Amino acid sequence: MWVQRIRLKNIKSYGEGANGEGITIQLEPGINQIAGKNGTGKSTLIEAIGYALFDAEPVRGNARMAKNTYLLRNGSKAGEVDVWVWHEDCLYRVERDVGNGGRRWKVVRQDDDFIEAEGEKEVKDFIANLAGVENSERLAEVYHSLLGVKQGRFTIPFDLKPSEAKNHFDPLLDVDIFRQCFEYLKGPCDEVRQEIANQRAVISGLEGQISQLQDAPEKYEEAVKQRVTLEALVEKSQQQQHHAAGQLAQYEILMNNYQAARLKVSEAKNLVAQANNDAATCSTRVEEAKQANRMLQQNQAAYQAYLELEQQISVLEKERLTRDQIQKTLANGQREEMGLARDLLAKGQEGQRDRENAAQKQQDYQTRWQQLSLRLEQFQAGESDCQLAYKQAEELRKHLASIVEWLRGMSAVNKPAIEQLADLEQILQQLNGKIAGQLAQAKEELTRLEEQEQQCRLELERTRQAKAVLEQQLARLSGGQCPLLGTACNQFNPAKSKADLDSLTQKFQQTAIAQKEALKLVAEARKRVEYLLAEEKSQLEKQARASQLAKGIVGLYGQLVDVRGRAAAEVLAKVLQSGGELPKLSGGVAVTSKMKVAGYRAAVEEMKALQMALYERYQGWQPSVEKRYKAAQDTLAQRVGQKKELAAEETALKNLTEEIKKLNQRAAESEQRAERIEAQLNKIRREIKNLQQQLAPFQELDNKLALATANKANHLPGYTLYLQNQPVAAKQQAYLTMLQESQDKLKGLQAELIEWEQRFQQAEAAYNPARHKELKDTYAKANLALGEATSKLAEAVRLVKEQQQRVKVMQGLLQQREEQYRELLRLQAQESILERARYILKNAQEPVARSLTARVAAQAQVIYNTMSNEAAQFHWRSGDYSLTVTTVSGEKRFTSLSGGQQMKAAMAMQLAMVKEFSQAGFCAFDEPTYGLDAESRNMLAEAIGKAQEECKFEQLLLVSHDQAFDDKVEHALKLEYSPMEGTKL
Repeated sequence: MWVQRIRLKNIKSYGEGANGEGITIQLEPGINQIAGKNGTGKSTLIEAIGYALFDAEPVRGNARMAKNTYLLRNGSKAGEVDVWVWHEDCLYRVERDVGNGGRRWKVVRQDDDFIEAEGEKEVKDFIANLAGVENSERLAEVYHSLLGVKQGRFTIPFDLKPSEAKNHFDPLLDVDIFRQCFEYLKGPCDEVRQEIANQRAVISGLEGQISQLQDAPEKYEEAVKQRVTLEALVEKSQQQQHHAAGQLAQYEILMNNYQAARLKVSEAKNLVAQANNDAATCSTRVEEAKQANRMLQQNQAAYQAYLELEQQISVLEKERLTRDQIQKTLANGQREEMGLARDLLAKGQEGQRDRENAAQKQQDYQTRWQQLSLRLEQFQAGESDCQLAYKQAEELRKHLASIVEWLRGMSAVNKPAIEQLADLEQILQQLNGKIAGQLAQAKEELTRLEEQEQQCRLELERTRQAKAVLEQQLARLSGGQCPLLGTACNQFNPAKSKADLDSLTQKFQQTAIAQKEALKLVAEARKRVEYLLAEEKSQLEKQARASQLAKGIVGLYGQLVDVRGRAAAEVLAKVLQSGGELPKLSGGVAVTSKMKVAGYRAAVEEMKALQMALYERYQGWQPSVEKRYKAAQDTLAQRVGQKKELAAEETALKNLTEEIKKLNQRAAESEQRAERIEAQLNKIRREIKNLQQQLAPFQELDNKLALATANKANHLPGYTLYLQNQPVAAKQQAYLTMLQESQDKLKGLQAELIEWEQRFQQAEAAYNPARHKELKDTYAKANLALGEATSKLAEAVRLVKEQQQRVKVMQGLLQQREEQYRELLRLQAQESILERARYILKNAQEPVARSLTARVAAQAQVIYNTMSNEAAQFHWRSGDYSLTVTTVSGEKRFTSLSGGQQMKAAMAMQLAMVKEFSQAGFCAFDEPTYGLDAESRNMLAEAIGKAQEECKFEQLLLVSHDQAFDDKVEHALKLEYSPMEGTKL
């Protein structure tokens, strides 16, 4: 996996580019160096790769930055990041927006534009697969901690507190999974324990239920026996009940015949009585009909007269309706006449008023149009001068912005230059040139004292050996033997040998004291040499630091030049005629073997003087430029206001023309309307005259109608009596027919009554109520006995079913208890397995972490030794992730190392971890030589090249402008920045 190219649009210092598509940076496999001045956007490339590929938001210090404010270019609402990635012979394009962009985060296959993944989850899973990261949620962590470490953050992880270090390295080494699994399994263990407790509670409940059902089989057998006995009793009771029911049924028939005959006799008597009543009613109605016919004959004349008057009144009413309609139409016409007369007068006045208004507005239009034409000519005459003045003021403002940018750059350069100069002066004051001579003298003195101590030691050894020989000789002489021949000897004097031995003993003691004093002097001299060696090392480190500071001052001195800013200053001085020519740097500062602080102080003073001179000129130029720009803006704003006023007046005149046109149209329409109203008014007046002529024949209509109504009222009583009797008289023949039918029906019903009375007498003789009561009692007793037996049988059957159900429930509970016991055993086994797994996981993290840290430390040791002259051994403790480095000078913790040593050790560890844990195929280092001396930088460059070969990285990105990498990289990019155009390649 390696990055082919990156496209940035509106991302920090990267603008929209020449064609509006942003800036594209091409990269190659192998080592790529990204160089450029501070602020040119080198680190932005690393941040953009992390954001687009790994969802890693930028980091500043220990804080994560909000991408929408940190990555987005100032003044832009949306930015774009596209990264092309090669993986296994396939090129993918990853697209992601910053801010309010409209594109979704997605991965597109470049050869056919097929969308491989889209949306946060799909893209993160896809890229995690490419980079060999198992958990896609750890992409950002892997990038920040392993693949794309920011400048100044290499040493931070190794300088953390133990708890913070574990939080950082445990997930990175993926050993935190053991603790997570241990904690994760606690929940299942607790759940299993709870299930075991629940299972025991269930078993306890089942056993309680089973104990309550122990008597179910015995009770079931008793219930079956009782059911058989009651079934026989029910059968016997049914036979007795059937016999009594048969006898009772026969007597029920006799009773029904008796009751039916008695009912029929009663019904026949009722029908005969009803027939008598009907005959009497019909006779009465016949008499009423005859009386009604007599009343009709008496009121016939009044009835006929009333009908004729009613017809006459109907005709008169129709005439009255016709007259009323004509009167109503006449009244409407008269009202319409009055309305039309008013409308005619109003329309005439309205037309005259519109004509007068139109003439007045036409005169106003002519006057305003002449004034507007004159103002337009004056406005157009000053347009070019205004635009030129505004453009010149804007150009001056851009030049002033370049001056501000230059001043900011100066501040960013001068401040570290002043600080480095102060450090350089302090270090040079601390340098002691006599240390080398003192060290040489101390080494000579140590050599002399060591020779003296060696002579004393040799003399002491010779004396010790002579003393031992003499003691042996003396021992032999005391036995009378010759020390040389071993035979009896009288030549040697034991007393003399004794005296010689005492002399040697004294000499040995004196020599031992002298050797001890010599050792003491050697130790003091050695301490003196070690002290001077440490001082010499300190002096060398200070000299290296002084050289580094001097190079830093020289580099900062060279960064102070800004061609664009100086050109802007010359333009401002010329246009504003103030400030004069800006002083230039002499360029006479360089790094020499014999560093003189005066030269660097003079260079820094030059830098400060240049900044002060530029700042003084800026203070003089800024008000003038702003005044010109404000004046141009005010003029432009004033002209914009005038332009709006002229446009508004022109629009108003157009509206006035339209208004005049509308007034004339309205006047014409009012005149035409008046003509139409006048014609309509004449027509209405003719219609009114015609209606008045039509009303003349109806003058006596009301008198005729009143007379006819009075005559009608006089004939009303006779008319009413005629109508009242007419319906009854018409039914006379029908009533006669009904009377005859009623009399015939009465005769038939009387004969039927005689017949049913005879049948009743026969049924009454056959039926005996006392016998019927006796049979009913017998049947009731049999039925009661059967009911009791049946009820007892039903209870016995219910009891059998109940006990049978209890037996069945008990069997089910026994089976269920057996199953629950088996489940309890399974859960107990599961609990044991989970606890064993937790124990193993709990104790596995430390050995795994120890193995990983030992492997990483071994890799880092090899890498460190390639970038340092001093061989070292690395020990990375797995418990608290503390790093110790052992050299010839002893063992030191990481925090006790010098700044350069810390940087080299951290870089070695970082490279080792990338090699060990990353499958992404690439990594990025941001300013890896920060804080290193020249020799260490060269060695680090060599080490990174070897590490790239050894780790087989497909691509290594180096953000650095250090010349140590110039002959070590395969592809170099240089970025440039300008305030107007942004960063470009």
